[in-house]
Amino acid sequence: MKKAKIEIDYNEYGFPILERLGNPNISFRLEDSNELIIEGNKDGLRLLAKALLGMAEYENNDGYHIHLDRLYDINEENKVFTINKSK
Repeated sequence: MKKAKIEIDYNEYGFPILERLGNPNISFRLEDSNELIIEGNKDGLRLLAKALLGMAEYENNDGYHIHLDRLYDINEENKVFTINKSK
């Protein structure tokens, strides 16, 4: 059985450190009113996985969120990709 391991480092403020590795590409579309389809290459999906896990383990409730689109230029459609953690 193949296993994948993701490690996330956090800076002194507790924010996840997400490096841009390779050439990440992620996009999304709504297939209908209740189906979100996320498409991406290997680098993009790994970046998304790290961002999701990093946000899940983020311990503060200060409104911190991650903009993958602006920081990592992940798609040519200029689609906004923001990750928030609910309380």
